[in-house]
Amino acid sequence: MINIDQKTKSILTELQNNFKLEAKPFKRIANDLKITEEEVLSTVSKCCEEGIIRRIGVAVKPQKAGLAANALTAWKVPQEIIHEVGSELAEMKEVSHCYDRECPPGWDYNLFVMIHSQTDEELKSIINKISSKFNLKDYKVFNTVRELKKTSMKYF
Repeated sequence: MINIDQKTKSILTELQNNFKLEAKPFKRIANDLKITEEEVLSTVSKCCEEGIIRRIGVAVKPQKAGLAANALTAWKVPQEIIHEVGSELAEMKEVSHCYDRECPPGWDYNLFVMIHSQTDEELKSIINKISSKFNLKDYKVFNTVRELKKTSMKYF
């Protein structure tokens, strides 16, 4: 585990809570924290290199972007190919989340994939394509009924 100092925590807190669309967001963060812009940029760069920050980007709401058909799918994937299958599915533009999870006894579906598409027909087509490509015939589809919460985690 990486030890995160107070300055880094402060910068990460600003990034996750107050990262605004403005000409110089890192300069504003530096001013707010009473440090230099170079310190902010250096810390952010180090956090990216160490894998603490995965990326800085835009969060798009799928439904508002025309992706009205969404489903969590659970797949029964043999352990010997789960990394290969999961890695390939994670690269699909229609997939936002892909997890290999430990499952309780009696639940054999170990790969969880969130798929987004414009129509129910397109969603079914994507699921069928995955099933055929990897010869995965045992899976469950949980269509999204409504979004109750969708936020990024606040770690600090």
